[in-house]
Amino acid sequence: MNLAVPLSPTSSNFHRSHSDRDLLATERRLTRAHLNSSSSSSNLTSQSTLSAVPSSPPPTSTISNRLPWDRLQKWLYGIAVVTFDLELGQSVELLLPSHCKLTDKEKLNLSYLAFPDTNSTSLGDFQYHFRLSHESSSNLTTYYQNYNSTVPAPLQVDNNVLFGYVNFRQIRDKSIKRGFFQKSFVVLSKLPFIQLFLTIVSHLAKNFFDHGPASLEACCHLMDHQWPELEPGKTLLLPLLDIVLQVRIPTHGDKPFSSSDINQFRSIVDGTQAINANQNSTSHSWKFPIDDDTELDGSSKNDSEQEITSSNSTTSDSLPKYEQQLPCLIPYLYDVNTYQALSGVLEHIQLLWELILLNEPIAILGSFPTKCSQTVQALVHIIWPLRYASDYRPFFTIHNSEFHQITFNSSTKPSLPPPKIIIGVTNPFFAKLLHQWPHIIRIDDAHEKIKAKHEKFLLVEHDEDNLSMNELEESLELSSSPQAQQIKTKKKISTTSKPFKPTHTFQANSSHLTFDMKVGLYTKYKTYLQRDKTILKKLQSTNSQQRPDTVQNAFLRRFFLELTQSFIIPLESYFTSLLPLKRFYQAGHAPPSIKEFDNEEFLKRLDQYGPQLTSGLKGNWKDLYKHFLSTPNFRLWLTNRRQEATAIIYCEHIKTIANCRLEQDLNLSQMDELKLIDLVIKFKDLIQQLETKNDERLITIDSGLRSDCLEKLKMKLKLIIDENLSDDMKVLFNIPRRISST
Repeated sequence: MNLAVPLSPTSSNFHRSHSDRDLLATERRLTRAHLNSSSSSSNLTSQSTLSAVPSSPPPTSTISNRLPWDRLQKWLYGIAVVTFDLELGQSVELLLPSHCKLTDKEKLNLSYLAFPDTNSTSLGDFQYHFRLSHESSSNLTTYYQNYNSTVPAPLQVDNNVLFGYVNFRQIRDKSIKRGFFQKSFVVLSKLPFIQLFLTIVSHLAKNFFDHGPASLEACCHLMDHQWPELEPGKTLLLPLLDIVLQVRIPTHGDKPFSSSDINQFRSIVDGTQAINANQNSTSHSWKFPIDDDTELDGSSKNDSEQEITSSNSTTSDSLPKYEQQLPCLIPYLYDVNTYQALSGVLEHIQLLWELILLNEPIAILGSFPTKCSQTVQALVHIIWPLRYASDYRPFFTIHNSEFHQITFNSSTKPSLPPPKIIIGVTNPFFAKLLHQWPHIIRIDDAHEKIKAKHEKFLLVEHDEDNLSMNELEESLELSSSPQAQQIKTKKKISTTSKPFKPTHTFQANSSHLTFDMKVGLYTKYKTYLQRDKTILKKLQSTNSQQRPDTVQNAFLRRFFLELTQSFIIPLESYFTSLLPLKRFYQAGHAPPSIKEFDNEEFLKRLDQYGPQLTSGLKGNWKDLYKHFLSTPNFRLWLTNRRQEATAIIYCEHIKTIANCRLEQDLNLSQMDELKLIDLVIKFKDLIQQLETKNDERLITIDSGLRSDCLEKLKMKLKLIIDENLSDDMKVLFNIPRRISST
């Protein structure tokens, strides 16, 4: 029996299905004429879900050929299944679709990153993500260029990077020689939507492991036909098996970390609305399944379900099952829970913010990739809305092709400083390799037993040459918990001293850095700014024990956001002063240029326009800015701002030409025919740029402004040709117009 879902036209209406049966039934009804036999249709109809699909898959090539992924590939670059072979080791068993291009080196790196680099005996399914270098044969497509111009910098697509979202399954299986079934399901994407794709990979992997490749083929086919385009700023509904995911991609104009996405949960289904006066759920996703025979009555409700009523009972009763299902909301599709990820180093969050801001190399030592990758991702996002410019690897293994370049060279050559990178590792072998790194974080792991008493350690600089671990000073006023009051002060660390420049004085035979070391931050760095005790009081107060992690996470995210915004405001203010004034825009001249960023002039302005106007933190702000101006983060920020400003200036330049007066502003009467011809060519080039939008500077131009400028430029071009050129030139320049009109 042929179970392949044929590639045929589908309905343009968007359906939110309640189960796989509804999705397949809808597709089947529209393609019944293409089925070879009525018996096949009858058999498919009898399937209630995809669970009845036989486990014997069709050939891989057949599956690949039936998956064009025209729309889906903008979301997913590909899907890989990685297995463990006793003779070959880890290898890619399945790669979809057929046009998913990976080099042999990338496939090898993928196969190793898809398995935890640890000896964990935990059973079940585990999700994590990694970042993979990708050799692209072409430049970034226009589609992704438009996307990058709309979203915040941290969410922009890098053409040379792929994100891998892994669902690793390990279960006991006596039929296998090793005694364990080990296989990973990996979703590859150019998009850094961590929370979204970890949700997607968990559902797709479960379906694949339970029902085989045939079910995956059918699901991908429906996703390709029903998933919308990438449209930042709009609420998007993504059908996935028996659920529908609701997401919203942020834009430049959004307020970071706002709760506006949650408000869009209202009125998802026509004619229905969710009412829950005493909502106690703290989850960031909800699901409200309703059967066809459900009585939409306020008197019938269950403690475990949301009360759902209809403003129009007739309309609600007539809705099919899939139309009555409300989607699962993912408010922050790009982020992880920062509070949970940094729970072991909360006392040092401000120090970590400075390390990330200044592109310092950091190594995360963990026991399992899940917490390790979450910690790396949380660190990268604590400087939002700045984009972290250096490389970072949420999960890294000793088998990676870049192993020597990133870790081994710096460990064997003490004179060679570590690269500016953040890596997360789980193999104990890295403990010796990374002993020379200036900043190391040892994290706890969900699979380990949590001790009753947590001790926070910080490695600090001493006057002596030898180094040892000393407990960080913990002021009793920072926490009202009994455990915090029992911690004795071992050594005070000055927060007003000058920053320490890391020197590589670790000995090669040093053994104090092992995977048995206590959870905490190990560094010799001294902060530029004094520590903010307010946020620590909020996170460590007695009431914090009763707060859900989502609330604690909101406090922490808000702290980082306000701190970064206070830091950016002086930079934005000075950059704005470099932009040309309106009087420099002239129709007869080239677009005005942006002045160069003068570091010394900017530092002089800090006394009057510095962050002290918006932040209450004390410290050496000027030295912090001086250090920041030499980092990759600053260079990337300045490059992005110059690109954005250049686009705005060019659009304003075209607007000036479109609104100019031909005689007063361009002096047409004083131009000879040669200059007039140059002016006509210039106008034609501007019109072509506006019509095709091939120029990167016009990607973000407003559609209304574009149409207005096109109309005015064409009108002025016609006047110049008809009233100022000779008859021969009129014929020459009117030929293309006549051809295009015919």
